[in-house]
Amino acid sequence: MGERLSLTGSIRYLHAKFPNGRKTTSVVFERAKEKNSLYCRIDVWGFVSVMLALLFLLMPNGYHDLPRYSVDLAETRHAIPMPGAAREDAMRISITRDGKLFFRDHGVMPADLPNEISEGVRNGAEKRVYLAVDARAKYGDAKAILVQLRLAGIENVSLLTVKP
Repeated sequence: MGERLSLTGSIRYLHAKFPNGRKTTSVVFERAKEKNSLYCRIDVWGFVSVMLALLFLLMPNGYHDLPRYSVDLAETRHAIPMPGAAREDAMRISITRDGKLFFRDHGVMPADLPNEISEGVRNGAEKRVYLAVDARAKYGDAKAILVQLRLAGIENVSLLTVKP
């Protein structure tokens, strides 16, 4: 009987001789010597890494309390930074395109503006008003607010603009 192993070691060829003189070759499959390790599970680490990357990419930097109104500020070439306008207690007055008036984050009527400003000064805000006027707002709306600021005793008014 001849025995020969293939390169992989998992197939064995057997040569046999029968009593009637006939020769035959049979193939016997045998188990490989090393463990047959099939990869039978799904690797989700690639999916997890992509999801984490998307999470950090799309996650906001923190909670931002955005106002309910939109003001497109006028563009100027010589604008200077005003860090006081970003303070929590800063008195910021915004005039929208359609003439609506907002003191800090809530809407007010122009006649109520002197009371709101005097209350803000009593609560410790600096005696300066930051005026954010929409670039497409009417000049008459801004002029009426400046009159109300003068009635409230505010002389320091800063107009907020952006650089182009």
